[in-house]
Amino acid sequence: MKSQSKFLLTLTVLVVAVLFAGTVFAQALPGGTLNPTTIPKYVTPLVIPPVMKNAGTANAYDIAVRQFQQQILPAGLPATTIWSYGPAADPVPSVAPAANSQFNYPAYTIETTAGTPISVKWRNELVTINPTTGFPYPAGDPNRLSLPHLLPVDQTLHWANPPATGCVMGDPNMTDCATNNPFPYKGPVPIVTHVHGAHVDPHSDGYPEAWWLPAASNVLCKEIDPVNGNYDCGGRLFDDANGQAPGNSGFADYLYRNDQPATTLWYHDHSLGMTRSNVYAGPAGFWLVRGGVYDGATNGVTGLPAVLPGPAPLAGQTVLQLNVPGDPVRNAVREIPIAIQDRSFNADGSLFYPDTRAFFDAITGPYIPDRVLNFSTIFSDISPIWNPEAFFNTMVVNGSTWPKLEVAPALYRLRLLNGCNSRFLNLALFKLHPKKGTFTGQVPFFQLGAEQGFLPQVVRIAKGEATPLPGSGVIPLPVKTNQQQALLIGLAERADVIVDFRNLLNGTVIRMVNTAPDAPFGGFPDIPADPATTGQVMQFVVNSALAGSSPTDPVLADGVTPNPNASTDPYSLVMNAEAALGASTVTRQVSLNEEMSMTVCVDATNTVIPDVLPPLCGGLGVPAGPKAALLGKVDLTNPVMPMGVPLKWTDESGVSIPTQVTLASGAVLTVNVTETPTVGDTETWEMYNFTVDAHPIHLHLVRFEVVNREIFDPLFGIPGTITPPEAGETGYKDTVIAYPGQITRVKATFDIAGLYVWHCHIVEHEDNEMMRPYVVLP
Repeated sequence: MKSQSKFLLTLTVLVVAVLFAGTVFAQALPGGTLNPTTIPKYVTPLVIPPVMKNAGTANAYDIAVRQFQQQILPAGLPATTIWSYGPAADPVPSVAPAANSQFNYPAYTIETTAGTPISVKWRNELVTINPTTGFPYPAGDPNRLSLPHLLPVDQTLHWANPPATGCVMGDPNMTDCATNNPFPYKGPVPIVTHVHGAHVDPHSDGYPEAWWLPAASNVLCKEIDPVNGNYDCGGRLFDDANGQAPGNSGFADYLYRNDQPATTLWYHDHSLGMTRSNVYAGPAGFWLVRGGVYDGATNGVTGLPAVLPGPAPLAGQTVLQLNVPGDPVRNAVREIPIAIQDRSFNADGSLFYPDTRAFFDAITGPYIPDRVLNFSTIFSDISPIWNPEAFFNTMVVNGSTWPKLEVAPALYRLRLLNGCNSRFLNLALFKLHPKKGTFTGQVPFFQLGAEQGFLPQVVRIAKGEATPLPGSGVIPLPVKTNQQQALLIGLAERADVIVDFRNLLNGTVIRMVNTAPDAPFGGFPDIPADPATTGQVMQFVVNSALAGSSPTDPVLADGVTPNPNASTDPYSLVMNAEAALGASTVTRQVSLNEEMSMTVCVDATNTVIPDVLPPLCGGLGVPAGPKAALLGKVDLTNPVMPMGVPLKWTDESGVSIPTQVTLASGAVLTVNVTETPTVGDTETWEMYNFTVDAHPIHLHLVRFEVVNREIFDPLFGIPGTITPPEAGETGYKDTVIAYPGQITRVKATFDIAGLYVWHCHIVEHEDNEMMRPYVVLP
């Protein structure tokens, strides 16, 4: 499925409708040289991420990102070279997960308390490791060399650009610009860590142009010298006040207010124009906020405080205690963060990521990766390496392919994260029928919360159903939804859920499946993922011997006596959700757009048509694309037919406002922004989606309410039709799915002055112009 032009949409909808008349599934995805169907499933125990240790002082962390190997594929297959975070005081493991090191993919969980500030020294240590010590060679050692990227990086995008040479878009005298260089970047790797969903000052937000390089003997930290190609050591907005000293110390000091209600956040790299490559290599982990007035629930039947499933992993528990099946610590855990990501591998265990745009365009045969590739008499303006979306053929959960988890007949709390690059997830649970050998009966999810805290009501979610529960113990009639939709999770969204394994027989097998497409998602109906590979996620097996291992289980340790402190039944939970925001004072219109080629036309088989130019293409085809996805403004001159006004990352269009931003060091920079809320304002943003795909839109700094959605494009329904938030969107969020042809309205209060960004969280999109700065004015 390609997202090339709107005129194909009607045909696509008709084809999907016909396909769903029978049982049709997607074809297996291409990828690396390792065939995903040969990877054994459900042989590796699920890794339960331990808690990241601090730097020796409470609420202070010293965390590095380094390169190491991890056993992501099942035992017997090669280990994979990846990057991830870990305590700077730890060596890298020989192969992770390992007892002697907290370096792991995904990174260990950072446990925090609401209202307690957290300081983190983030270190870029993507440098050579001393094999004797397991640590980077010390500063000044000539053996301390920067490492090249594991994956291809396209320099024709507007990206971090440490060489600061060849700029054709952006500031020609600075880093952070696009070039004409069609070859993959091979230099030192920039990083800047963003805690996704954090209420944070701009200094510590992880702004995409605030990246920095590792300290290494081959990284030259001088004034930018385009003639000699010397590397700068930080991005355009990297602030020396962050803690990086002259000579490049390779770190930044961030401070997080952590003054937000209990919720599930996560942290990952956010470098301009290469987030897709950096995050795919591994650096990401959970950041959990606990405590505060909203962290809890009431038993709607008894009126007493409710008990949520627990415990979660605790500080000091080791990777062995948590991950050796049968260990009492592992047996007791009832709250587990679960990061779901798709990956592809090569036969040697290495990660596969496409090194040519031909992957997305499904071009076979010779393909010259050259930005100025001559299609007959036409020069291509399509970036040669960047792929508009990338879908991979293997599902990885907490750093293992298709894992399994033995569970007690009890309630479990799962904090689910869609950590994929481009793939939406539509999750459901099915039991294996003991006689038929097929997965049939559903096990519902009970959703407690979303990205920014608890929902007002627990929602029972299964395929074709999303039922808000009254919390009184009464089981209501199901509220039907689209028959294909289950627990839909967009990119970077989180779902805090309870799964009920009580009353299931010993040995019962429950499989988590994914029926979102192996392609760009635009809403249901859609062709589900390949059921043999990406349609499967992980598996649970009920083990009655684990009953009573947790203090919240239905029974005590003897496995028989009822536990008076057992987890509260999901039908009786009344969550401590926050009150809604007040009325908004400003309404803004913003747009989601798709940019097509201005130089290349293709026919229905995606073959270049020579000697014709877009946009008409001689009536023989359509412009090649998408070239990029962009955010922007909306032209409402004709309210019946609104028009998107696309803007690039630093577009200086007349609708942009040059705004000065003062960094902590005192440096003053000018950015071009179109969104300038004032501190204290509550604004409604109306997001017009002019593309044919759904986009998960994330606003830094704020948490927001989803107000509603309204159809404006007749290709997608009756204009003016308004739908309320879905049942799982009724709490506070930081990421929202904006559907094609619709206005998605969100409402937020902007309360910290400074420079932030908003963007699509399909990371391939955000890396190529679908991200814009915004400034909260004092």
